[in-house]
This record gives sequence, C-alpha cells and structure tokens, in this order.
Amino acid sequence: MILNYLGNKSNQMIGINSNLSNRSRSSKSWSDEATNDNEINDETTNRFNFDSSNLSSIKNSSIVHSYSQIQDKYRCDQMILEHNNGPIDYEQIQLPVPTTKKFLTDEGLVVPGINIELRNKLFASSEYHGYSLERRIESMGRCTSDMSLHLLGGTQRLLVKNRHQHPTIVVLACLTEVQGAYAICAGRILASKNIRIYLYIPPNSNPTQHYFIENELKLFRTTQGIITTNVSELPRSPVDLILNGLDAANYSDSVLFAKPWYRDIVQYCSRLQASIIAVDPPLDGGAIECKYSLVPLLPLVSMSSKNVGRIYLCDLGFGQKVFQHLQIRYASPFGAKSFVALHDN
Repeated sequence: MILNYLGNKSNQMIGINSNLSNRSRSSKSWSDEATNDNEINDETTNRFNFDSSNLSSIKNSSIVHSYSQIQDKYRCDQMILEHNNGPIDYEQIQLPVPTTKKFLTDEGLVVPGINIELRNKLFASSEYHGYSLERRIESMGRCTSDMSLHLLGGTQRLLVKNRHQHPTIVVLACLTEVQGAYAICAGRILASKNIRIYLYIPPNSNPTQHYFIENELKLFRTTQGIITTNVSELPRSPVDLILNGLDAANYSDSVLFAKPWYRDIVQYCSRLQASIIAVDPPLDGGAIECKYSLVPLLPLVSMSSKNVGRIYLCDLGFGQKVFQHLQIRYASPFGAKSFVALHDN
C-alpha cells in the first residue's frame, strides 16, 4: 500500500514538472514570435511608411513611373510597325527598256518579263561578279527542292511517324542542257531527306560531254536514289511528284518525238496522276504537260500560264550589282521564301 502510494505521488510530480516545462517552452516560443513580429513590424514601418505625405512621394517616384511605362509583350511576328511613309512602291524592279509583259506576286509586287537575250546577259553578269555556274545550279536545285517539299505537304510528310509513307518522286533529266543539272541537283537534295528518288536519264547519253552534268551525277550517286535509263523501271504508282528537267529551250517537240524513249516518257507521265513541275521549261511548255513551272531570275516575256502551268519564280541569291551592271533597278520580291508565285497581269 505504502509503495503504491509513493509510486502514484512520484508519477504526479513528474507530470507536473513536464507540464511546467512545456508551458515554459511555449511561453518562450510565444515571446520569440512576438519579438520576431515586432522586428518585422519595425522593419516594415521603417521601410514603408504609409503616411499620407509619403504616399504622394511614392506615387511620384521614378520606380512607380518605370512600372507604369511597361508595355504588353508581343511575339516577334507582332512587333511590326505600320507603314506610314506614303504610298508603297509596288514596281521595285525596273528595266532600262519598258517591257511588254508584267507579272504580279501574291503581295501585289510587279515583276517585269524579260527576253532570252537579257537573261543570258544577266547570267554573264553574275559570272563576272563571281557567281559561277555551279553556284547557280545549287541555288536552283535548292529552290526546286523547297517548292517540292511545299507541294508535298511540308514537314508533315517527313515526320518519323510517317516514315512508312514517305513520298516518291521521279526526276527526268537531260544530259545536254543546264535544266538537267537543275533537276539532278534537286533530286539529290530531296534524296538526302530520305525521299525515294528515281532519276531517269535518256539512254545512249554521254554525261561526260558537259562537266556540270557529270559533277551533278557524281554527287547524286552519293545518295540512295535510283538511276535508270529504262522507262519500264520507273514506279507505276504511287508517285507523288515529277520533276521535269528533260524539256529544254534548245529542244523542239518534233526532234524529241522522233526518239522512242521520249514518246515512252510522255505516255508514262500522262498515265500517272502526279503533279509535274517543269524546271526552267521552254516557252511552249514542252510535250509533257506540267501543272507548275519554276523559272530562275526573272520570267520570260513570252511565257504564259496556258502553256507552262502556274509560274513560280526562283531566287538565285544574286546581289544588286549583278543587275546594276545592266542598268536594272532591282529589289527582291521573295520576302522570306526562296520562291514566289507569279500571276499574269
């Protein structure tokens, strides 16, 4: 009994002592919190004194003024100032001699037509200023590949998840004219993007006759593109696009139709449902009916969309001195693209 009584007393004393210690700790924390609050309040009071006299000084301070000057954020394509410097000059390309035909871009810019003599002079001027034939072929091939990708549906067709349905393109190239080099160069660039390319060249042709053709074929062979001289080896379907670098200005339909391989190619293209891009075609468009035509530099006067389909202009990247050499005032109509559509005026 006595032992139980003493044990209960000791337990009660321990509980009382623990309660006292808890109270002391809690009171200490309360005092600490109060001290901290006082420090914060003192600091806040010292830093921000919201007296009526101080409010006016804050309102007139440079800090508030700088915050009031902050404007809304815009995307890079929205930071465009409106043109208010008078009327826009839509005839930014002017020839020394007035032209008989003009074309219009989608933006309304006027692109004058030139004759074949002036075009040859421009090419000669470009070579004089350092733009070699190889550089021109590369620029034309790059532009043709850009247009081809645009017509195929842009980057969506080349996504990894769409690898099972990558496009197929047939390239027709002559081995005696620069149009063939344009087409081969475009085929090589497209083949480097894992697009299936079939390159057709006429049988019994000698590629070593022209060094620029031989160089382009050598570069094309570094890709997985297929080269053939037999029409029967070309794919029947599906073919997404045909690049025609076979018809050239120096060829006539009567001369080409006398060759069996050309008649076979014309029949092959007519059976397919694929769109055809003529790369720098002759004025009459050739025997292979095309939906689009891509021409370099400036369009020819005698060109008509009735013969060559919808006309697109290719940017070769020539500097203004190339044009100034022939008294031509030139400003690029291409904007951010490497090609623009032209419409008959």
